[in-house]
Amino acid sequence: MTEPEDDQQEGRQARISPDDDRGFIERTMRALELTQGVEIARRYLAMNAFDGALTMLGLILGGLITIDPANPGIVFNALLLAAVGTSVAMAVSGFSGSYLAESAERDREVEEMGRAMLTDMSESMYAKATRTTSAVVAIVDGLAPAGAALIIITPLMLVPLRLIDIYTAFYAAIALCMLLLFLLGLFLGRVSRKSMWSYGAKTLLAGIVTAILMFIISLLTEAGA
Repeated sequence: MTEPEDDQQEGRQARISPDDDRGFIERTMRALELTQGVEIARRYLAMNAFDGALTMLGLILGGLITIDPANPGIVFNALLLAAVGTSVAMAVSGFSGSYLAESAERDREVEEMGRAMLTDMSESMYAKATRTTSAVVAIVDGLAPAGAALIIITPLMLVPLRLIDIYTAFYAAIALCMLLLFLLGLFLGRVSRKSMWSYGAKTLLAGIVTAILMFIISLLTEAGA
């Protein structure tokens, strides 16, 4: 092996170190900052976690309203399967939809930038940063609603283990959902640098309104009869 090849090999070995993970994180953060991806990911995190929480609230309230006290297991088992399936669907939908949409927008942005600068930008640092941003935003978009949903239905998952009864699980899941909505409001308030409590109250109100509408619909349709 020649001396230049030795130097290249040593350089590659030097780059393979425990600091690689930290370097990867730093590169990812730089890419997000360059493309304003932090703001986009933060917005998707709050928005999609909010959607996931309200979706689960609707499912759980629907199950609680229609459950048969004499034989609650049938409705509960169907609800649990629907809740888990919905969580998975939201993760897949959020990731794939966001990645495709974000990639398309970023590719167009890079192409227009290249035309304006009369050069090929497809392999530029900015283009690579946009690809990183698209992947990160897609991951956040997929995990946020699914994560919120799985947190909320955790009490329901304890029922098959016989750790709590069905009705306790329902009420615990509803309480957990309201708490999560309130915490999301606090997060939004902190991001906006305005009243955290005001934002918390607004997101909590959305959950309360959802619950009221569910009960009104059940009365109109006699679903709980």
